[in-house]
Formats: sequence, structure tokens, C-alpha cells
Amino acid sequence: MRSLNWNNITASADGDFTPLPAGGYVAKIIDMVDNEKREYVELVWDIAEGEFAGRYSDKWGQEHPYAHHLFLSYKDAALGMLKGRLEAIQASNAGFDPFAAWDAGRLDIFKGRLLGINLQEEEYEANDGKVRTRMNVCQVLPVDDVRQGKVKVREKKTLDGVAKPTTGTTSAAPAPSSGSYAPVDEDSIPF
Repeated sequence: MRSLNWNNITASADGDFTPLPAGGYVAKIIDMVDNEKREYVELVWDIAEGEFAGRYSDKWGQEHPYAHHLFLSYKDAALGMLKGRLEAIQASNAGFDPFAAWDAGRLDIFKGRLLGINLQEEEYEANDGKVRTRMNVCQVLPVDDVRQGKVKVREKKTLDGVAKPTTGTTSAAPAPSSGSYAPVDEDSIPF
């Protein structure tokens, strides 16, 4: 067993993490990483406004980008969804042209831009076989839709296909800038 420097470790208790409530949030783009081989861009976000602003700006959030990301697939079959998401980013950032930035390969200038997201509870089977729940981005939309309360909270997505009510709703003031994130292991991505 290795010796540890306990003075540099912050204590935490099991179960201290409280998941975000389902619903709409104003988010900020923290990073975008292209995976040309698999034809997608991984967009890492953080909550930008409201009581949960900066939720993932700590060390845990930086080490676990999979907990707050979404994928922008540019496979032919997904181009309509990609265009819709870029339109939502454009509507959320006056004067910003995400299509020009995308076509120029300038993913770096997306950083700090806002987007609206709708989080939905979703069941999944963990590696240990247990059914667990996570929050997943089910919709990207203009931030004004979030700010105006126009986001419809989606029912919990279950493995058995039977929708269940979610635990709560929310609508989401700018998050602090955080460090860079490592891309997610591409073998864990379903496409």
C-alpha cells in the first residue's frame, strides 16, 4: 500500500453527490473535441446560469467529462440533428455563426458560447448489472426557451420502455471558466 499525503486530500462522504433535476438549463460550452474517425464532435458543457452554475467546474467535473457532454455526429444520417443543434447555438449567441466556425474547423471558438439543454433522467444497466439512473441531454435548444420556461420536462426514460414521472423540474448566471478536458474513451460511444 502506498503512503498518502492526507493534508492534500479533501474528505467527502459517500452519497454526497446530488444529481441535477430534470429540465431546462442554460449551459456554456467548455470544450469541443473532434473524432474524425468516428465522425462526431464531443461537446463538453457546464451549467452557466442559476443555482447550479459551475456545477462541473471542479476537479471531479474536469476528470469526468462524460457526466456533462453530448455528441454532435456529422454522419450523413445525423446531419439534420447537427444543423438543428447548431441553429440553437446560433440563436443563443447573437452575432456568432456556428456554421462558418464549423466549416473552418474552428471548434475552439465555440468555447464559452451558450446553449440551452433539456436534461432527462435515463435508466441504464451498469457494468455490475445493476440498473442505475443518469441525466442525459435529450434536447438542445435556444437559451431564451429555457429562460422563458418553454422547456417541457421529459418523463424518465426506462429500460423497460415504460415512461415514468421525473423527480423535478428546473430552469437555470455565468459559470466560471474551467480547465481543459480530456476526450471520452471512444469505445464507450455507441456510434
